[in-house]
Amino acid sequence: WDEYGISYKRPSTNILIRNLVVRSMVSAGISIGSEMSGGVSNVTVENLPVWDSRRAVRIKTAPGRGGYVQDITYRNITFENVRVGIVIKTDYNEHPDEGYDRKAFPILQRISFIGVHGQGVRVPVRIHGSEEIPVRNVTFQDMSVGLTYKKKHIFQCAFVQGRVIGSIFPAPCENLDLYDEQENLVKRSASQNITDIDYDI
Repeated sequence: WDEYGISYKRPSTNILIRNLVVRSMVSAGISIGSEMSGGVSNVTVENLPVWDSRRAVRIKTAPGRGGYVQDITYRNITFENVRVGIVIKTDYNEHPDEGYDRKAFPILQRISFIGVHGQGVRVPVRIHGSEEIPVRNVTFQDMSVGLTYKKKHIFQCAFVQGRVIGSIFPAPCENLDLYDEQENLVKRSASQNITDIDYDI
């Protein structure tokens, strides 16, 4: 992977994952990455209950991967007894050898979460972008997740830009723009670089 995936140049695209019931105590119900150096795009994940899991859905990458993850849609996702619901991680630093380009930064953009519900979730969202790998054009719409753990930062973000359409629960991080149900801008974020990740969860 990394430099070998970039050289091979074979993208993964036009993927539909539908009508699965998944559980993962060690990883995530559905993951994209960490190897994605050829590029991943046009993926739809829908009608997916995730139960008794460490993480529900996850995208993971790191400096050195290059490539992109873009045009990803999660729709009608349900969590039950999940530690972290939605994870986007940009520092998953595992590499095949030391020959990778440390400046090969992947692009993460146009990722949508529509119809996310559930209960028994400790952290519903953790989007961990970075200055080198920001997460762009993320959308949340129709989300209501019951929590089991009270912390200051429940909806966690770092270096992410995007929008929330309508009201969602729990309240989104300050990095995201707020829109009403008709997709009219209500409030623009003051900064997409705010970091409120709790690393101990």
